[in-house]
Amino acid sequence: MEFDAPRHIVRIDIIGVKTTHGWQVRYGKPWKFFSDHSANGTGAQQALVNAIDELNKRIATLPAPTGIRQKISTNKSSSLPSGISGPFQRLRKGRNTPSHYLQVTLPIHGGKSKNTQVYIGSENTLTEERIQLAVLKSVALRQKYIAKYQDSATQSKRAKMLASMAG
Repeated sequence: MEFDAPRHIVRIDIIGVKTTHGWQVRYGKPWKFFSDHSANGTGAQQALVNAIDELNKRIATLPAPTGIRQKISTNKSSSLPSGISGPFQRLRKGRNTPSHYLQVTLPIHGGKSKNTQVYIGSENTLTEERIQLAVLKSVALRQKYIAKYQDSATQSKRAKMLASMAG
């Protein structure tokens, strides 16, 4: 028997000492399992209907998963928060003193992320305090964009759910 399960619902068929057949909703935590309650799969259709109902409830109430990295990667060479790198130095055209800045990656829902720079100071004004202020400004800017992204992704997910229920 073939089924058309929506994204975030997976089929679980484990045959062994303990046989398990059913559908698992993987949207939000904890994941929820809906058993077929039969070894021959005859309850699979109703279990899928129940799983889809649960998925729709979760989409209506939970924020959409974004996949945006918010924790520092263990492979990152600096201690800066995720999405922030630097400090970088560059000599602007017409200037004699280099400028220092941090680069911040800003997620855009439905589009390509953009990078922006947060100014720290010139070679003459660079201090640890200015670096820390630039980091705080960068974190606030990135969090603002992540919140926008999260809201947009959630609204999009809910609109798709409503459209699929109507059609």
